Amino acid sequence: MGSGDAVIAEGLAKQYPGGVWGAKSVSFSSNYGELIVILGPNGAGKTTTINMLTTLIKPSSGRGLVGGYDIVGERDKVRRIVALMPQDASMSSDWTPYEAVKWYLVARGFSISDAGREARIWLEEMDLYDARNRLGWWLSGGQRKRVLAAMVLATRAPVIFLDEPTSGVDVEGKYKVWSAIRRACRDARAVIYTTHDMREAELVADKVVMIGEGRTIVIGKPKDLVEGLPFKYKIVLRGKANHPEGSVAELSVGDIMITYYRDRSDAIRALDSIETSASIEPVSLEDAYLYYVKMRGGGR
Repeated sequence: MGSGDAVIAEGLAKQYPGGVWGAKSVSFSSNYGELIVILGPNGAGKTTTINMLTTLIKPSSGRGLVGGYDIVGERDKVRRIVALMPQDASMSSDWTPYEAVKWYLVARGFSISDAGREARIWLEEMDLYDARNRLGWWLSGGQRKRVLAAMVLATRAPVIFLDEPTSGVDVEGKYKVWSAIRRACRDARAVIYTTHDMREAELVADKVVMIGEGRTIVIGKPKDLVEGLPFKYKIVLRGKANHPEGSVAELSVGDIMITYYRDRSDAIRALDSIETSASIEPVSLEDAYLYYVKMRGGGR
């Protein structure tokens, strides 16, 4: 462990009974020390992909390797080197954060003394040390989520999977989780992280895997994906407004229309022709996702 590909997914697909597809063709690779964000809306196939790679479900087709082990033929070996925080995981209200982390580690083979030490380290990392002896009943939902993340990161497993770990966590708590994950990456562990939050992906990812309707659409560093767009600025119009001129691309989402421009001067001219209130904004990873999925039809 520690060099080369930590995770390889090649055309992973899962069809459930009744013909429903959870994933159709997901492909990407991850190195140790790298934070990969699988980005897509709800129902895009993120959780199904994680569940296949952690051997919780068997793929219908395709190939997956984790730590060099095949996710179908070497399930037990895969399970020994991964740790997973499922999307629907919950912390027992009858346990304290310290108990939850410590006894989870003991169940994974840690000695009691080592488990206690790691529990203290990672609760401190999550800014939960002062609440370590507080029963789960008295923790907020966001604090419980951070305890779950601490449980998984404390395993020091070579490959970590986190399925929407900051859902329901406040802004300050999210930064604590991201900081802890970055520490895990510095320890040469691979982290695979799912989210539907474009801003979150842009802030934390080394590499983004955009998926839509169960398929990999595009892979790249957030900065590269944004800089590779054929436009640099946008105007967002809400409600009824006259149509601005000079755009190179347009997208309607509900009652919102987004118009895109190659340079700021074109956007300024268009803004002058708009009768309603609007502003010019630089494009972001959200626009990259809309471009690859909606404009280019990558999700079909």
